[in-house]
Amino acid sequence: DPDIDLPKPTGLEKRLTKLGRGLSNILFGWAEIPVTFDKKLKQGKPLSYLVGVVPVLGTARAVMRTGTGVFETVSFPFSDKEVNFDAVLEPEYIF
Repeated sequence: DPDIDLPKPTGLEKRLTKLGRGLSNILFGWAEIPVTFDKKLKQGKPLSYLVGVVPVLGTARAVMRTGTGVFETVSFPFSDKEVNFDAVLEPEYIF
């Protein structure tokens, strides 16, 4: 069984993953705007929706992703061993 052979991640590895995810979300939070536009375009939304609604949705998602990145970057050293280190947002990374 391959899962048995893999070692469990240590607390340091979990903290560093949280830091990396936070930095990634800070650096690439702005990318939510074009990603949201692309998703809605592929769903076949009308042009008025793409021009009027998508920038607002993308900006809201960008602010949310950047804020989550700041939270994870600031809080990574203070996390307790009992804390769940899963991502706050889905998808975990935008790219």
